[in-house]
Amino acid sequence: MSEITATQMVPSRSVVDRSARTRLAYLDGWRGLSIALVLIGHFFPVPGINLGVLGVEFFFVLSGRLMAEILFIERYPLKKFFKRRFSRIYPALLVFVIIAIIALSGTFIAFKWKAALTALTFTYNYAGILVTRAGALDHIWSLCVEEHAYIILALISALVSSRNRVIPLLLTLALFAMANGAVSYWVFKLDYEATYWRTDVHIASILLSASICLLKAEGRLPALLKGPYVALAAAAAAVLLFMDPVPTPIHYLLAVPLLALAVNALDFSTPIFSSLLSSWPMATLGLWSYSLYLWQQPFYKFVYDQGISPWPMLAGVFACALCSYYLIERPAREWLNRNW
Repeated sequence: MSEITATQMVPSRSVVDRSARTRLAYLDGWRGLSIALVLIGHFFPVPGINLGVLGVEFFFVLSGRLMAEILFIERYPLKKFFKRRFSRIYPALLVFVIIAIIALSGTFIAFKWKAALTALTFTYNYAGILVTRAGALDHIWSLCVEEHAYIILALISALVSSRNRVIPLLLTLALFAMANGAVSYWVFKLDYEATYWRTDVHIASILLSASICLLKAEGRLPALLKGPYVALAAAAAAVLLFMDPVPTPIHYLLAVPLLALAVNALDFSTPIFSSLLSSWPMATLGLWSYSLYLWQQPFYKFVYDQGISPWPMLAGVFACALCSYYLIERPAREWLNRNW
């Protein structure tokens, strides 16, 4: 220890900054891949597979990995964690709902006030099943699941300090959620929305990924489940299992765990993947991903329900999303993070 100088122990600021930039670009690339799958699946559907659903699952398993790192490995302060989540998500969501209420009034996907309120209170995934829904808001179910997962994981991180206890707890909750979905769909014959919009079912995707992330951090993930080739094989198998002929519960019983493994098996330093995912197109798509996610739904509904050409609708998505990102999302986040 005495032979190691302080300079050797503490990396230079430039090294840290470069590492952070690479890591951020890599993560944005994952988000870029996820939103690209959603957009392709909605506007240019591929026969035999719902790429939109696959893209949402990529978002979930990536979120599970990130939340595990932030809450259980870095032990990020919870007060600051929720402030940053709010500053990133809520301003753009609020503006989207207000503008869409005004702009879509009188159209076939006209907003309903009750549905808008449930979107803004992150209860749409249950209210959309039990009370009321609006087509242009249907995508908010996935945002609700993620917000609920933030709260649940934050509570677990506050109440359970030992990772040796956290991992079995997360795995147990994930298995219960997966079984809950299978029983709801197969036994009670509920449809897709009534089953897989619910947090008590779909949180499994986030919890599984978080569990695998923590197993890897603890050095308890078997060597056979690590590395880029394992990640590629797992991702390929998951895509095959998401094909339409495969029963829906199998997507979530088998394919989602494989996606969670794929996201966690890759290291940020794997050259072939980090260079692709850190590329400007993928990283930029990732930066815009939340605003694209918000604004794609109403335009998608016009294509899906009215048969309008997808190209002008996709152009509309990007126009609205870029305005949202540069005029609302980024400035609001920066201002709130700086002043709150």
